[in-house]
Amino acid sequence: MFQPLLIAGEWTPSSEVHLLRAPYSGEILAEVAYAQPSHIQAIIESQAQAQKAASALPTYRRYEILCRLLEWIETYGEEMAQLIAREAGKPLRYARLEVQRARLTIGIGRDLVRLMEGEIQAGDLSPSAEGRWILMRRVPMGPLLAITPFNFPLNLVLHKVVPAVVAGCAITLKPAPQAPLSACRLAHALLEAGWPPSALSVVSVGVPLAEEMVRSPAFRILSFTGSAAVGWHLQTLATRKKVILELGGSAAVIIQDTPQLENVAQAVAEAAYLYAGQVCISVQRIFVEKTLYDAFLAAYLSAASALKVGDPLEEETHLSSLIDERSYQRVMNWLTEARLGGARELLPAVCEPERRLISPMLLTDLPPHTHFAREEAFAPFAEIRSYESIEEAFALVNASPYGIQAGIYTDSQSLLKRAFLELEVGSIVHNAPPTFRIDSMPYGGVKGSGLGREGIKYAVLEYTEPKALVW
Repeated sequence: MFQPLLIAGEWTPSSEVHLLRAPYSGEILAEVAYAQPSHIQAIIESQAQAQKAASALPTYRRYEILCRLLEWIETYGEEMAQLIAREAGKPLRYARLEVQRARLTIGIGRDLVRLMEGEIQAGDLSPSAEGRWILMRRVPMGPLLAITPFNFPLNLVLHKVVPAVVAGCAITLKPAPQAPLSACRLAHALLEAGWPPSALSVVSVGVPLAEEMVRSPAFRILSFTGSAAVGWHLQTLATRKKVILELGGSAAVIIQDTPQLENVAQAVAEAAYLYAGQVCISVQRIFVEKTLYDAFLAAYLSAASALKVGDPLEEETHLSSLIDERSYQRVMNWLTEARLGGARELLPAVCEPERRLISPMLLTDLPPHTHFAREEAFAPFAEIRSYESIEEAFALVNASPYGIQAGIYTDSQSLLKRAFLELEVGSIVHNAPPTFRIDSMPYGGVKGSGLGREGIKYAVLEYTEPKALVW
């Protein structure tokens, strides 16, 4: 299979081609065209016309496009799940959940198109303005440059594409090099649904040319999902444009009081290791009230040991290969550092280097200077420790430089309110792991975890700006 570039609606070859291999099996999935400088220049030069085409679409047309896109995902959902499992190494059970979420994402956008509201204000607040009225509506900010990661190669693309359709923004998409096929398949569907061809480009591209697009004033919005280091670097390049960053996390869960420790341990273990921990809100830090610690730990070890590691296309698999060799070597280096620093392995890693497989890891007594203690692991790793007071637990959660989501298990409403006020995160999940996300909610982090919010309604607000008519 050859995957060309999409440049202003035209599928275009390139002299630079990279092989795309399945993370688990190593099979060649596609030859992927990579953009050259001339391709990037053509995209940049096309943005003014692209934005005219996108913003000219009336409401009913944008509604129809999203209706057709929803019909497409209903028809080809299982095919897309299989593609996600193959190209991203995501276990099929989670790939199917991603497709279910994609249905919801598109449906929320479809319904929102008809609810985009303006307002009319009285303008005669002073004698000189007597007889005046003010009409306000939200208008597209301009062309969107969207950069997406490998771990949700369909739904995180939709989290940028659907708000752009609702808002009327031209779309240029750079999907993750490890998993570009789902995004390209989605682009086919979006064009078939009636989106203006000139207002859609999808390119695989190297870092220098990607940075050239980020710098270009032709794009008025940059929406990036990925690592904190890359995201904050891109922000320094993206002058004179709106920047939305959804970055890394080291999500924590507090176990304060719960009568169902075994069920909680099962939920937390799966949330720590699903998709080999390659999710920005996977559980990385577990803080357990001291009197519950021993019982919780026993239940957790049992639950984690039962998770299946292996082929992502097998129905029973929970975690499979890390996405690439670079990621695998990073995790191995961090594990060595933790061991040398004196961390104790309560659940030691079992590794299969040929396939980049790592079994669930659980560490304690982790030195604070180590990478696992300071950074997002993006691996099948979790740290556990006990605490004596809730103040200590809150301090442990807030010690991280990141803050996307946190979970807390408690039956105390007053404690839940305190957590809401005191924890430095974008969202708090009650009596569940912090992996919960529904696509209508505002989603994003504080501190090192990003800028702005995703979630369809909230992304539309990021992609638009108010415009007033005084008459």
